[in-house]
Amino acid sequence: MIGWFVLTAAAARAQTLLPDGALSTQGSQIIDHDGRAVRLACIGWNQVNRAIPLAEQTRLMAANGFNCIRFPWVNATLEHDLPVMDSIVAAAKSAGLRVVFDNHTNEPGHGERDNWGAQQKNGLWFDLGEGSNDTDGGGNPGTTTNAKFLADWQTVARHFAGDQTVIGYDLRNEPLNYPGMSEWGTGSPRDIRLMYMRVGAAIQAIDPDKLIIVEPPSGDCRVVRTQPVTLPVAHKLVYSVHEYPTEISAEKVDSGPDLVRRMTERWGWLINEDIAPVFIGEMGSSMRSRGSRAWADTLVPYLNGKGLTIPEGGQGVSTDWWAWGYLPGQNPDGTLEKDWKTPRPRQLAVYARLRQKPLPAR
Repeated sequence: MIGWFVLTAAAARAQTLLPDGALSTQGSQIIDHDGRAVRLACIGWNQVNRAIPLAEQTRLMAANGFNCIRFPWVNATLEHDLPVMDSIVAAAKSAGLRVVFDNHTNEPGHGERDNWGAQQKNGLWFDLGEGSNDTDGGGNPGTTTNAKFLADWQTVARHFAGDQTVIGYDLRNEPLNYPGMSEWGTGSPRDIRLMYMRVGAAIQAIDPDKLIIVEPPSGDCRVVRTQPVTLPVAHKLVYSVHEYPTEISAEKVDSGPDLVRRMTERWGWLINEDIAPVFIGEMGSSMRSRGSRAWADTLVPYLNGKGLTIPEGGQGVSTDWWAWGYLPGQNPDGTLEKDWKTPRPRQLAVYARLRQKPLPAR
């Protein structure tokens, strides 16, 4: 009986993992090389506890139904970050997980003045040279020009070229579109659409297999209706947004019909019109408040197709739950209890409903 249970658990876990090989896009779906729709069920991981073997942690991620990891890197610390990224890829591979790397900020966080590195305050993807004031907006002198930003992504692309554990690159975390910040389609040095196409093309020239994930400023995809991102290698583009409850995002609307309306207007139309996949590149909560529960009760059904048009045989919207580990005092406070083994039940009840559906046989 014990052997049967272990076999069944392993078989169930294998169903949620992503298939081998490069991924592509078809309409609103991410697909494997056999054309089967897949669903990224990522876990965000940015605080690495090396006291626990990384392979042990990734095995637990897979056991909890995750099939990929979204992991950040920073321009100013790329030389230090690359060995860490290598260790994450090795641990992910051992558990059958895949990896998405995101460029998070130009400078590492130092404190409240720069959001602890969670989001770059100048709203851009660079902090030095034309279009910037030569700082990151959070009190740190700039070190990353437009040219260096591109060169750093080329370094990452060359480093992981041909490595199928790495499935995609999230080009920039949470750009903003307030005055003096990122613009869309203007042709200025702050035109992030041009950056996405320039950097995406440079990556594809090195490694055409990776998904290229782009986030319109402030997560508003309405700008791509008339000015989409285009890449030399087709069927690799994924748009991304972040969805948090009000207690984290400060969004005034975070549940009920008004949230559904906002999401559909900003990005859900890409799914409904079968134009491109959308990846919720960050979402999560400690799930302790009534507001966060109302947020999840609205968001999860929507991502699974209630209010969205998912094509027949398709998967729900891909996601990344924030964040892995035991992170007391933070919100979200991590997926694990203090023992670094037991899932926090309130969070598990949410992300367990966002897993990949079993794939049809090849």
